[in-house]
Amino acid sequence: MKKFLVWTVVGLAILLVLVALLGILYGFWIVGSTIWYGARELKPEVFVPLSITVLTAILGLSATLYSQNRIRKREIEAAYRERKVEIYLDFLKTLESLFVAAKPDLGQEPIDQNALVLKLMDIRTKAVLWGSTGVLQALSDLTKMGDAPSPRSMFRVMERIQREMRRDLGLSNFGLAQDFFSKMALTDPDELDKLQ
Repeated sequence: MKKFLVWTVVGLAILLVLVALLGILYGFWIVGSTIWYGARELKPEVFVPLSITVLTAILGLSATLYSQNRIRKREIEAAYRERKVEIYLDFLKTLESLFVAAKPDLGQEPIDQNALVLKLMDIRTKAVLWGSTGVLQALSDLTKMGDAPSPRSMFRVMERIQREMRRDLGLSNFGLAQDFFSKMALTDPDELDKLQ
């Protein structure tokens, strides 16, 4: 009985939407036919300038609305871009500190794992509000790696995150070889191929 009631309500809602659409189409038909028959009765010296004026007004209004929409989108993207750059730069600096700490000959202090996890969680939290879908998915892949990921898989995820961040900022990855960012971080780029 309950399913019958639900299907009845859904059917009525669909019927109402169809009736509303038919009413709107009928209204457009009436207006269009009135304009058409009215325009046929006008003399060409009145009809041509009138139609050109109406067409110019419609095109001008459309162009103005389109350009205002584009300007508004650009302003919003510019405001978001500043936040994104800040978050992504913070991630890259964290990544840089990891690579520097991994090289004992540079004499840096080892990174506190708890501080690193907190820093990455902070970056992820900020990215939830400002990052693109691609960045969020790549960061999600990073969190799914577990406690002891293989170095090769870690480099792959870091590569993907950096590429998604660049894409989100409107930068192109065209021309960058596969594993470009991973190999750039290594002293010997061929070392990546030897990792398991």
